[in-house]
Amino acid sequence: MHLLVKGIQHRITGDIIVPNSKYHAHRALILASLADGESRIHGLSDARHVEYTVRLLRGLGVRITREGDTFVVRGRGGRYRPVRDTVSAGSSGTTLYFMIGLASLSDSAVTITGQKYFRNRPVGPLLRALEQMGVRLESADDCPPIQVHGQRPAGGEVTIAGTLSQWISGLLLLAPFATGPTTITVSGELNERTYLELTVAMMRQFGLEVTVTPDWRRFEVAPHQSVRPTELTLPPDIGSAAFAIATAALHPADVVLRGIPSLTGGPADHPEFDFIDIARSMGVPMELDAAAGGVRIQQDGPLLKAVEVDCRDVPDMLPILSTLATFAHGESVFRNVAHTRLKESDRAGAMLQLNTMGAELALADDTLRVSGVDGLVGAELSSYNDHRVLMSMAVAASRARGHSTLSYPNAYRISYPGFLDMLNAVGVPASVESGPARATRSRGPDRVVADPDQAAQVTLPEWLTRHAAARPGDTAVVDVRPDGDSVVTWSELAGRVDKAAALLLDLGVRPGEIVAYQLPNRIEFVVLSLAALRIGAVCCPIMPFFRERELGFVLRHSLARVLVVMDEYRSRRPADEAVALAATGGPDTTNLQHVVVLARSGGSSRLPRPAPAGVQLHDWASALEATTVDRAALDAIHPSADATAQLLFTSGTTGEPKGVVQPSSNLVRAVSMEIRHLGLGAEDAVWVPSPLAHQTGFLYGMTLATVLGVPQILQSEWDPRRAVVSLNDHRATFVQAATPFLADLVKAVEEIGEAPKHLRIFVATGATVPRSLAEHASEVLGTKVCGAFGTTETCLGALSTPTDAPELRWGTDGRVLAGVRLRVTDDRGAVLPAGAEGNFEILSPTTFDGYLDRPDLTAEAFTPDGWFRTGDLAVLDESGHVRITGRIKDVINRGGEKIPVAEMEQLLFGHPAVDDVAIVAMPDDRLGERACAFVVLRDGALLDFDEMCRYLDGHQTAKQYWPERLQLVPDLPRNPIGKVQKFELRARARHLRPHAVQ
Repeated sequence: MHLLVKGIQHRITGDIIVPNSKYHAHRALILASLADGESRIHGLSDARHVEYTVRLLRGLGVRITREGDTFVVRGRGGRYRPVRDTVSAGSSGTTLYFMIGLASLSDSAVTITGQKYFRNRPVGPLLRALEQMGVRLESADDCPPIQVHGQRPAGGEVTIAGTLSQWISGLLLLAPFATGPTTITVSGELNERTYLELTVAMMRQFGLEVTVTPDWRRFEVAPHQSVRPTELTLPPDIGSAAFAIATAALHPADVVLRGIPSLTGGPADHPEFDFIDIARSMGVPMELDAAAGGVRIQQDGPLLKAVEVDCRDVPDMLPILSTLATFAHGESVFRNVAHTRLKESDRAGAMLQLNTMGAELALADDTLRVSGVDGLVGAELSSYNDHRVLMSMAVAASRARGHSTLSYPNAYRISYPGFLDMLNAVGVPASVESGPARATRSRGPDRVVADPDQAAQVTLPEWLTRHAAARPGDTAVVDVRPDGDSVVTWSELAGRVDKAAALLLDLGVRPGEIVAYQLPNRIEFVVLSLAALRIGAVCCPIMPFFRERELGFVLRHSLARVLVVMDEYRSRRPADEAVALAATGGPDTTNLQHVVVLARSGGSSRLPRPAPAGVQLHDWASALEATTVDRAALDAIHPSADATAQLLFTSGTTGEPKGVVQPSSNLVRAVSMEIRHLGLGAEDAVWVPSPLAHQTGFLYGMTLATVLGVPQILQSEWDPRRAVVSLNDHRATFVQAATPFLADLVKAVEEIGEAPKHLRIFVATGATVPRSLAEHASEVLGTKVCGAFGTTETCLGALSTPTDAPELRWGTDGRVLAGVRLRVTDDRGAVLPAGAEGNFEILSPTTFDGYLDRPDLTAEAFTPDGWFRTGDLAVLDESGHVRITGRIKDVINRGGEKIPVAEMEQLLFGHPAVDDVAIVAMPDDRLGERACAFVVLRDGALLDFDEMCRYLDGHQTAKQYWPERLQLVPDLPRNPIGKVQKFELRARARHLRPHAVQ
């Protein structure tokens, strides 16, 4: 379902009936429910939010009926008698915030809940203030559902932040029923004062006494008050009228808004009357028309002017004002917008979607700037189920060329049920339709990366900022854990990154400094990586299963002063290990000054004790909570795209790890090249089972998703069955991972009989994928398995595509990426023709800057003419497809005859008893080397040396190539991306002898 709005160019005409005020309706219904007797409220509001208040009050035992256009409320004399244990506020924030405290006036405990998105909306400041007043309540995470005990509050001194007026109004409405006097003091910035003025005015209208200081920061309320039954008429709703006014303001028009008796008003008339003054100052031609009984907007052509607005008093008007400003001459500035981001959605961020239509909005700090443009084009937009965002976007779309579509098309019913009728009545075609959206253009140019060179000039934190502005409520990260999945939006991610960046600055981290962290695939890994890059520091992730030896190596060579680790990981305690390492006083931790510990299960971590001399220990959660974000300090840092962004130590299949140094531009360019090569886009979602601490997960999981602006689905503990569930739950479409992940996933699908429903592409990297596995996986998973080749030093150089023929898609290691050059040479450096096997070399724009502090190794890695030596043997065909045939160091020279190791491994992998296989050389006195096959058998399978020989003979393979020893092992030693560590197998083979000599 979506809302389809067609842009128009013609004049609009018609009469519009302005509905009655929902703001007055909420307060009047609640106050009447507490009166001792019958109240009558004339001028029914049919807004769904008001209906939610009616339903909740009925759940608390209040009798509310309707007579014509009148609410008849029979109050309970300041007490509720719940008819249900749980009552819901639906999607109404006003209902929720007002009624949490008032539920304490019930005879018994009651639970307040709301629609799903409210269950992720913290109301901690309100809950703390209610507790100060003496309300007994319980909430697991400061979000609904909230259990409120039936006990009148005691009153007292209460302090609350001035962030949201609804929180303060909720306290004010409750205070007269306390058993003692209540003083409410507002701290910090006071927002939405006009709404507080309305609350106090209506309380007084119902006979309640409230004393207010002139600055509206201190309220004194006497206890034991009684509500007087009242009869009143609801005034017109300026909040709803604003959308009709804006529609008429953007077109040639002759429109009358009936029901607005005046162009001036005070808070008791409506808290949003300021919108009238703002719209008139922008040039909207509004005049009272007594004969027509309302306000007339008549013009031949819109001519709007820019405006500056302090949004503290008109926060709900920001979405529609930003729509007006989009078509105004000059730059409009909306200040103090932070609290608008705490509404039903992040409204300031949501309106940045207008940029995808051609608008120019910029959100920085606490200010939204809108530069007027001549016109817009249709687009596919998200309303985030926010009624004001939906209606504001729809009004903007009425002025766009072509069609626009909006998600959650019925959200307008929450506050203005007549909105759709209003648009059609004045001549703007708008309708709710089912089926796929039909926007004129896609969501926006930043959803698909077209030019890797241009993309490379944008750093990862800048990509994050773009997405947080354009689609703040969209999913950025899904953290899949055994105890449940956690979803983080782009806006939330940006906020967490800024907080972590401020923490790093507090720890003394400066641009260019290395930050080391040993974390599994969790949201904190993403936050910390982007935070380090935000301040120009260098990411140095460490594999989570590394022990003291490997950790010490990284710390010694990186010189990192800050290390972030888990308190527990699987059966280990990494924080204890790090502290024990530092306590030895050895060279590994000479520079280490801060160890930040992250709790495995959330909340506070278990810090090792005592702290080593010279090292400070910090709990991640507590440190973040105590950190204040200095926006000016953060924004003053502008990391260059050419600056070093990543220090990654190779896993070492041949020996000691080497520190690979990569600039930001290489990382972004690399994923942009893959995005373009595969045609990834806005509707994809990236599943990341590979360790984020390795290049596959870091680059083609986290970085790719961040650049593309799509969800990344992290899985911290590998569980194939859980993987199938997360793939389906979060609609994952793309994954790049090592062969073992592919093999495990296939087994899990075969066992449970359920395949991933949305997975389109599985790029198998890290080690050559066995062809038989790739073919079988394609059938079982119903996805395209694509071969690829890359290194930590060069990123991907070759990659097949889903449209390639199967024998090329998974029968090769991919074809050359645009901008990359591949070649095969002999041992003298001469380039070999297509089809010949030789040394595989690559020349790529994503080649690393060198090995950390090892110019000797860096020089050895390159040929005299600048090509990177991969260390692999390969065959390159005329179309640019490459097939890796082995590692140079893995070559087995049997009496002068080189054995095709990769080919023999592929052949043995096809044996029905074989689950995994690797072939290495074992020493021989006569021939120099012979081949030894290390084989992992499938469960319950049997294989001996003679059977292996019969199998190879049946495939008519030259006997000189046959392994001359079969060594059965429970598993093969692999590095984190699935490459077999053949140096370890060669060490084992030194002591082995052939089964038979041929």
